[in-house]
Amino acid sequence: MTTPASRLPPEPDIRFDDTGLIMGEAFNDSYFSRDDGLEETRKVFLEGCGLPEAWVGQASFTIAELGFGTGLNVLATWDLWRRHRQPGQTLHFITTEAFLMAAEHAAKAHAHWPELADLSQRLLAHWPVRAFGNQRIWFAEDGFCLTILIGPALRCLQAMDFKADAWFLDGFAPSRNDDMWSLELLQEVARLCAPGARLATYSVAGAVRRALETCGFAVSRMPGFGSKRQRLEAVWPGERAGAPAKPSSVLVIGGGIAGAAAAHAFGRRGIVVEQVDGDPCGQTKASHNPAALIMPRLDRGDTREARFFRAAYLCATSLYASLGREIFAPIQVQELPGDDRDRMRLDDLAKNPPLPPELLSKIDTGGLLHRSGGLVYPDRLLPRLAQQASRHPVAASALHYADGQWQALNDVGEVLAQAAACVVAAGTQLDRFVTLDTELEGRAGQISLAQIQGALPETALAGGPYAAAFHGQLLFGATFDPWDLARFDKPEVTVAGHSQNVETLSEIAPELAARIDLKTAFGRASVRVAAKDRLPIAGVAASRSGEQGSGLFVLGALGSRGFTTALWLAEHVASLACGEPSPLERDVAGAVSPKRFELRRHKGQTQPPHLADRPIA
Repeated sequence: MTTPASRLPPEPDIRFDDTGLIMGEAFNDSYFSRDDGLEETRKVFLEGCGLPEAWVGQASFTIAELGFGTGLNVLATWDLWRRHRQPGQTLHFITTEAFLMAAEHAAKAHAHWPELADLSQRLLAHWPVRAFGNQRIWFAEDGFCLTILIGPALRCLQAMDFKADAWFLDGFAPSRNDDMWSLELLQEVARLCAPGARLATYSVAGAVRRALETCGFAVSRMPGFGSKRQRLEAVWPGERAGAPAKPSSVLVIGGGIAGAAAAHAFGRRGIVVEQVDGDPCGQTKASHNPAALIMPRLDRGDTREARFFRAAYLCATSLYASLGREIFAPIQVQELPGDDRDRMRLDDLAKNPPLPPELLSKIDTGGLLHRSGGLVYPDRLLPRLAQQASRHPVAASALHYADGQWQALNDVGEVLAQAAACVVAAGTQLDRFVTLDTELEGRAGQISLAQIQGALPETALAGGPYAAAFHGQLLFGATFDPWDLARFDKPEVTVAGHSQNVETLSEIAPELAARIDLKTAFGRASVRVAAKDRLPIAGVAASRSGEQGSGLFVLGALGSRGFTTALWLAEHVASLACGEPSPLERDVAGAVSPKRFELRRHKGQTQPPHLADRPIA
């Protein structure tokens, strides 16, 4: 029997020598030059790629890198960008790393350059999590966005679609780490080049030079830095084209978590947001429950769904944790088994976890403890996410495209708001505005709150049903019953619904369920929306009216995990709208695309197996 592969990326084997230089023991090589790593970065990579001149006048600029390491190249580039950035510009820095070091080791390495101390502190405060997949870190005040692809470089790049304007090749020396300089990997680098892209590296090894030339680069030797006599610069064929202009404004239809996340994603790019919300007080939308549970959906396989939900969880918890405890209570979540099959799954994940120990650990009595999970409070979160948006508390009935603007119209044809781009995030009303290649499914959900005998749980509990302390009561639920979206009425809170919530909670926490005083129960009911394959819908959309206008997108069908997935999906949609690199891998972007159902039919594919019918939050 073979040992299953680790679900966690390996930690680097490092040491610091007598001079404080950080060494990669596995490759017997230093992470940067003994002559001065910062100056080497400036000479080899920044100057070698013609920076800062190359990004002048560009609405956005993308740099990609092989070898994140200590993050020194990120800091040096960020420092240069901050000093030369023009108003409204965005810099995307995409980097790969197979052996992510701990933040404390990076901090020790950064200490060599006190002139970068402020940027180092900001990067270290948002240091990526050691988990396979993609993570995106925004420093919006500087228009600087870092995307790190954690895993073997070849596999990471093969999964992506973006076009870089510059490349830094900064792996360990080819003689010690030939995987980072293979022809196959450099072919991926070439595939991901924009016309006229420039590439720089410290290495002048003949195999590297020949591989770059084989890929189609025009390669030149240039004077090196320090003890290295030469370095390489290379240019990809074609004329450098200006980055597409970002939309000056965006119309967001919907005020739930999908709409708020979209407003946040566009707002941090400096784009004017007009938000139309026909339910401003949250009387009917599912996003206005008293609290939403934030926990990951962890799978044992390396599927696109597993990668999507893990990345979305890391994105959500990173942002929520930065907003303060009045918005997010990091009370941790115990994921408990409801039956033997659950117990086997959770035991397997505990033995071979996909998240590091500071985020995930085993519960001795069975189950997993999600250390970064907790409760988010929608009534405070949604206004915070959409704080830069102009709010229009009216209902839109139709979309119209005229003179390069998407217009939200009321039921008598009056224009409520308009913008150059539009994101439809209207929950149960998605197909009122856009054409979808699948029917949406409604799910009525009732949550319950009640007094209990004895102490309230200190952490949240989950495992299909969920429960958590909320203002001196127990919040628990939720039902997940079919609901016809064509109905005009709304689900109502019922005694039967409270009883059902107690019954399902007893599957994972019978002792707690037995202490609930149902006579004190009250609650809230609303409708969630899901696609037939239980994956969200996010991407370029077609207007329901058939009008041919560019810049129309959809974000919805989030099911019961909207507060965990919406931010990651909104970043994808905003990236598409702005002509910037999406953080999603190609197959994940395809899995959530509005066009996926039509493509499957054309290819004769069957839909993938349904995901769990009752996701948590």
